[in-house]
This record gives sequence, C-alpha cells and structure tokens, in this order.
Amino acid sequence: MASRITIEDQDRGAWTVLDAGEAAPDPGRVLVVLAGAGFAPGRLRAEAERAATIVAADAGAEHCLAAGLVPDAVVGDFDSLPEADRARLDPATLHRSTDEETNDLEKALAWVAAHRGADAEVVLAAGGSAHGGRLDHALANLGPLVREPHRRVSMIDGEGRLFALRGGRASITGLAGRRLSLLPWSLHGVRVSESGVRFPLDHALLHLGGRGVSNEITADEAVVTVHEGVALVWIGA
Repeated sequence: MASRITIEDQDRGAWTVLDAGEAAPDPGRVLVVLAGAGFAPGRLRAEAERAATIVAADAGAEHCLAAGLVPDAVVGDFDSLPEADRARLDPATLHRSTDEETNDLEKALAWVAAHRGADAEVVLAAGGSAHGGRLDHALANLGPLVREPHRRVSMIDGEGRLFALRGGRASITGLAGRRLSLLPWSLHGVRVSESGVRFPLDHALLHLGGRGVSNEITADEAVVTVHEGVALVWIGA
C-alpha cells in the first residue's frame, strides 16, 4: 500500500501532503531549506525530488550544496551563509534582504509568494530539535504553520513530517508502525479524535504536554480529526 497523507478541511479542501506514488514533481510545490536542516542529505534529496522549486533561507544553501542540490533562489540577510558557499552559487540566484522586521524564513516565504504565488504549496526543511540548534529559532519557525493554518505549508525534520490542522481531518494510509504525535497549539486546548492508532481518542480535550505525543499508527488507515482549535500533527518518516 502506497504511503499517503491527505488533509480535508474547509480552508484547504483536499490536500495531499505526502504521496509516495507520485511519478513527477508537483509544479506548484516549493521546498524551502532552513539553516537548521542538518539531517541526512538523502532525506533532503528525496524531498527535493517532490518539488519543482528549491529555495534556501540564508545558510540553508549550505545544506543544499552538501546534499548535491543547487537552489533556485537563496534569500536572507546572508549573515550566516559561509563566503565559500556563496561563491559556489550563481549571483543571479542571491536575493539579499536587510529587513530587520522579518527572519530569514519569512524573507524566503515572501520570495515564494512573489515569484511562485501566494497559494503555492510550501515544504519547510528544518531541524526541529533543541539539540545542536537554538530553541527560539526552532519555535519561531513554527510561525507559518500555526499563524496561517489555512495555507498549504508543512515541515520536515530528520525523522518526520509536521503540519497544522484546524477544523478538519488527516487521513493517513500505508504508514502503520510509524509514530504519531498531536501537539495542541490553542490556549485552551483542542478537541480531537484519533482512530487506527494504539491509543485512540474520541473528542478528547488535549492541552500541550505529554498526552498526545508518541502515539503509534497500528492500522493501514488512521484518521486524525481536530474538532476545535489548532493542532500540530507530526508523523514519523
């Protein structure tokens, strides 16, 4: 059974976040590589094969080059991009911004909106870990997911895939045995249901904490439904 993650909600309609059976890159999908994306190059290359455009946010270009990928655009203030890596890039792909009100990710997303359209699907390659990186940066990079949960934005780290869900459901097929975590991102918690997992939930009220983390997908099809509030859903790769 092919691995697939499909979201259905009132804002995004039916959106396939992952389809292992895709035969060609999606022309509307953009991979944005962040400075924290220091995971296995093979994982980055596999995600790049699904995208039509690769954008590096500042030092994210270093990870692209290490994985044998050439970004279509490099955006940021260039305060962390090594000079040696910058010299390997086509100057026409370098887009420097000194806007102090935005971070490198926001600068990259602004470039995507201007050149690929505001409705482009975006996959963020990030670290997602406090180990070997700054926790404040990791949390700030969650902004595009939770601030605008109606946009088609997801995030990958070295071990899984993350997306926001509000007033909708995610259907997960072909991923039995993978870890599944649900992280409430609303002040008063979220009302959620989960089926096809080791620890099912039925309209449970969850708050950010241990409950909801490291569940396990046990069926060929699992379903996560967010009835109230906004939640982040993480599924192991």
